[in-house]
Amino acid sequence: MTDRLETKHLILRKARPDDLQAIWHNVWEDDRIAETMLWSTTKDPEDAADRMQRTIAWQAKLPAYFVCLKETDEPIGFAGVRPTEPGEYEECGICVAVQYQGKGFGKEVVRALMELVFEHLGGEAFIYGCMHHNTRSAALCKSLGFVYTHSTEEVREWDGMPFTSDFYKMTVEEYRRLYGYSASK
Repeated sequence: MTDRLETKHLILRKARPDDLQAIWHNVWEDDRIAETMLWSTTKDPEDAADRMQRTIAWQAKLPAYFVCLKETDEPIGFAGVRPTEPGEYEECGICVAVQYQGKGFGKEVVRALMELVFEHLGGEAFIYGCMHHNTRSAALCKSLGFVYTHSTEEVREWDGMPFTSDFYKMTVEEYRRLYGYSASK
């Protein structure tokens, strides 16, 4: 498993205990971000410390990372993938703090995950999901070449909110066609 990915402006790396304050304030306590995510915010410092321990343990099992500014190493989000069946991976959460959105960082993150899935993990397909009302996320994945496949009706566990999840897919063949990657590189 790759422990670190790098883009022009970002480093995707495993969480560390000293990341707690930055990730908590940039992401975990922000109600605006939680609107389009499956998790609830964390307002209490002790709960944030527990969440950090769970995050470190979870990231140790998967290609999942904190998204950090390359210039300062400050965590401003998270991203990762998980296998769903042989050869298929799905994103398991992609998030960039509100104050860092609109700067192209989301596109850098998804491109890094695409490269991870297709060039390092040998994936045949990459599934991207987002809540239907998260139009910015849908536009991002479509701009990179993902194609809509289906929607499902769901209920968010922590608050009982019903929502629609939209799913998009990219195959390794589409990735090769769009990005010029070949397994012989």
